[in-house]
Amino acid sequence: MLPKRWRLDLSDGFSFGFLIVALLSVYLFEIFIVLPRVDGGLLSVEFHALFGSFIFSNILGNLAMMMWTDSSTRKIILPSQLKPGWYFCSACEANSPPRTFHCPKCNVCILKRDHHCTFAMCCIGLKNIRYFVMFLFYLSFGSLYATVFNMYFIWDVLGGFSLFSLSAHLLPFIFVMLGYLNIEVFAYTTLSMLSIIGVLFVSHLFVFHVQQVIKNQTTFEKMQGVTNYDLGWKANLAESFGQKWYIAWIFPFVDSPLPSDGLSFNSRDISNLKFGSYEVSQVRQRHI
Repeated sequence: MLPKRWRLDLSDGFSFGFLIVALLSVYLFEIFIVLPRVDGGLLSVEFHALFGSFIFSNILGNLAMMMWTDSSTRKIILPSQLKPGWYFCSACEANSPPRTFHCPKCNVCILKRDHHCTFAMCCIGLKNIRYFVMFLFYLSFGSLYATVFNMYFIWDVLGGFSLFSLSAHLLPFIFVMLGYLNIEVFAYTTLSMLSIIGVLFVSHLFVFHVQQVIKNQTTFEKMQGVTNYDLGWKANLAESFGQKWYIAWIFPFVDSPLPSDGLSFNSRDISNLKFGSYEVSQVRQRHI
């Protein structure tokens, strides 16, 4: 059963469904079709199958933890008196702490909100940013891993590397419509293209968000140039990945408590924060 905090949204549901179908399709394609026909090189095919399954389990595990970990203020008792740096959220009818923003899709304030992830159907914030970043890491690495093997497989299926096979690989839908590819080869090239797109798109997102984690910034704070929460790269990693940040990346179920409860944060200069009351009032209710 889905958590009650999730609100049914057509775009989110479509994105999530596409992600799950794509992940399962590419994984089964690599394990049962590509690997049996490709030489594993220095390592055995069995090793690559096990290692690929490890990557796949991390992708799904981090996705599940990202979705089930609640970063909202729903279960937090918030003070009735407005504290310095806090603001009143008219939608939630409650006071919200610094770095907290209201999400119109989730219809709740999110602690240290970064953005709403349509593929996970939830917001990324204080308690699940770790899983989001590691989801991007394993997805981009897995896509690259699959792409390397696919290059040997696809060119063999398409009859060798040539201008025709390259075009058919990049534009499989057009070539199948023109009758140059059968349905089976079309499916192979489409799944291979999904891996390539994963490398190009997801790796870019991973680098972008890793830069923010290292500086202890949210997307909004990066856009506004807020650097007051930068405590040094080690402390910054702990702020997102927890006290066991050095091993938290290995598997999503490694317990790594966060140093902050989301109501207050360590800062280099809490009196010199760049987002003043005017900026907060203009931006808090936006979907970032």
